[in-house]
Amino acid sequence: MIERLEPDDGAALSDRRGQLLLVGAVALAIIILGLSIVVNTVLFTENVGTGEARVEAPAIEEFSFEAQKSARSLMLRVNGADRTDAIADVNASIGAQLANYSDAVARSYAASGTVFVDVSYNDTLRNGTRIVQGSDRKFTYPAAHDSGLSSNRSDWSPVADPTEVGWMVFNVDLRNTSGQQTTVELTNDTGATLTYRFNRSNGGNGADLRIEATNSATGGTESASCESTGGRVLLDMRRGEAFLSECTFPEIGWIEPPYSVTITKGHRLAGQYDIIVNESWHTAESSTIDAEDGGTDRPYPHCPDGVEEPCLSPVVWQGQVDLTYRSADVNFATVRNITVYDP
Repeated sequence: MIERLEPDDGAALSDRRGQLLLVGAVALAIIILGLSIVVNTVLFTENVGTGEARVEAPAIEEFSFEAQKSARSLMLRVNGADRTDAIADVNASIGAQLANYSDAVARSYAASGTVFVDVSYNDTLRNGTRIVQGSDRKFTYPAAHDSGLSSNRSDWSPVADPTEVGWMVFNVDLRNTSGQQTTVELTNDTGATLTYRFNRSNGGNGADLRIEATNSATGGTESASCESTGGRVLLDMRRGEAFLSECTFPEIGWIEPPYSVTITKGHRLAGQYDIIVNESWHTAESSTIDAEDGGTDRPYPHCPDGVEEPCLSPVVWQGQVDLTYRSADVNFATVRNITVYDP
């Protein structure tokens, strides 16, 4: 006779414990698998976002480069527009011009996709000063600017102390320029000089402006003959070239900056000029830069309507713009400082 064996209580407890461990292991595996899926999904999403940003990086770089270049060009144009503008007018005009530019660029980007861009003027970081003669006259200092003078000064310094010259343009009225030479001399803070000599060709009856440049540091001398257009010759002294002509000559960078500028025999040269220097603008005329005549400071007036020139007006030397580029995957915003004139 076979007896039925009853299960031992200890064995039953062991079986139940094993089942619980198995269930727990399965549950833990499911949890780990779920977390792995979530983590991998997050990493995948982040990698996709980073990849999209990398794809758009060249577009952002191009936008930033073009926006800064255009902003500098607009500032340059506004600075030279109206010599009677106050500094607040200059700042407001730059802001308005950049707003128009930003609107046009934003429309262009929107038409070709889902990108939003914006360029706005933030602040003027540094002002400069423009010495301007905007109507034809001799390159002399006018006696009307100083009650101590009875006649115009032909030998004088428009820029008395060495400073950064960001812009120097001469618009020569050749028909009223002499066949004898006028000298414009730049001297830097080491004492090196760059001397330009200007005169009308053919003894004062020719159609060309003759230019001779001498560098005291090297002893070199170069000359050029610039053809006139409509009786005028427009010279960019920083680039060493004449507009609307193939004429080239040594640029002012032939010697190192900064420069003072002295004119000798200015009554022989006629026309207009713009010289922009890195000297802070002040609303009080007594605080702005002076010309010099024989070691004596001579005042410049500010440029209201009707003042005899040369006179002073403000410019923006360095400004700040905000740039924004926003797409479905990228939100880029930055601030850029823009120096309008190269040192």
